[in-house]
Amino acid sequence: MPADAFRGDNDDDAGLRCPPADWFVLLERVTVEIAALLDNRRTWRDMHARGAALESEAPAGTDTSWLAQLYYRDAALGIRRMVDGDRRTGSFKRLLQKMAEEPKFLDEEWFLGGSTGARRADLAAAFREQADPLRFGHLNPAVPRADLAALSGRTAGIKCWVDQHITHAQLDPHSTQPPPSDIDAALDLLAALLGKYTFLLRPDTQTAASDEEAPAPPS
Repeated sequence: MPADAFRGDNDDDAGLRCPPADWFVLLERVTVEIAALLDNRRTWRDMHARGAALESEAPAGTDTSWLAQLYYRDAALGIRRMVDGDRRTGSFKRLLQKMAEEPKFLDEEWFLGGSTGARRADLAAAFREQADPLRFGHLNPAVPRADLAALSGRTAGIKCWVDQHITHAQLDPHSTQPPPSDIDAALDLLAALLGKYTFLLRPDTQTAASDEEAPAPPS
C-alpha cells in the first residue's frame, strides 16, 4: 500500500477533518479492480481488431464467439463487484456510500493542503466544481449520491443478469445478457468516476487508472 494511502487519518496537527483511512483502502481496491477491467477491454479490442475473433455477430448485436462470451461474462462480473452493497466488500458503491454519509471528512482545506499561488487557486476551483458546487467548504453529499445513482442506473441490467445467470442459477430468470454497448458504457463511467474520486482523495498525486476512451469525470 502506498505510503500516502492514509494521508488524513483525522489526527493531523492543524485539526482539519481528514478522510478516514478506510476510504483510501476502498479507493486502492477499486483502482486495482477497475484497472484490470480496462486492461482486459484493451486486450480484447486489440485481439478483435487483429482478427483473433472473426465470427459474425448475432442479430441482437452480441458477438457469439467463444472468446467474446468469456470476455463479456468476466467484464459483467467485474462490474457487478463494483456495485456490490454488502458491507464486507470493497466496492465503488461502498466508497460512495461512505463519502455521502460523512461528507465533512473531505474538507476543502485538507484538499488544498500546502498548495500556494496559482496551484492553490486551480485546486480550489476544481474542488468546488467537482465536490462542492454550493460552497459548503467540504464535500456536498449530493455529489457522491448522484454519482452512485448514475452508476447504479447504468449497471442495473448488468447486475441483474449476473445475479440470475452467473452468481446464481435462478430457476425463473427474466434478464437477458447485456449487449456489448452496455458493458462499455458501464466501464466508461467507472473509469470516469475513478478519475474523479482519485483526484478528490489524492490531489497531491493526481494518479488514477485511466482508459484512453473514458469520458471526462462527471461534475
